[in-house]
Amino acid sequence: MELERCVNSTKCLPQKPKLVVGLQASTANVFVDNAAYRDFLFNTFQVSSVDMESAAVAMTCLSNRFPVIVIRGLSDLAGGQPGQNSIDIFGPLAALNAAKTVVQFVKKIP
Repeated sequence: MELERCVNSTKCLPQKPKLVVGLQASTANVFVDNAAYRDFLFNTFQVSSVDMESAAVAMTCLSNRFPVIVIRGLSDLAGGQPGQNSIDIFGPLAALNAAKTVVQFVKKIP
């Protein structure tokens, strides 16, 4: 599927975004913007992403015996980018690409 690369005509991701399935994700009550902590999580737990909402959604669904699939759009490198965190710039783009992914996923359900 084709994901959007640009927020507008002047703000684009340096690389084409991609859909990745099956990574080991984690969730926490903190926003991770620290490369050393990000590397620790990966090296210790093989965690490839950290978000702040998925666990709440998953626990609510599972505790009420509803199956759940989490689809996330990632917008920054958790402190691994030079300069200021890019969530303010690319957060809406990540949300748009996640929404497009959900639509395509739902279309595949028999």
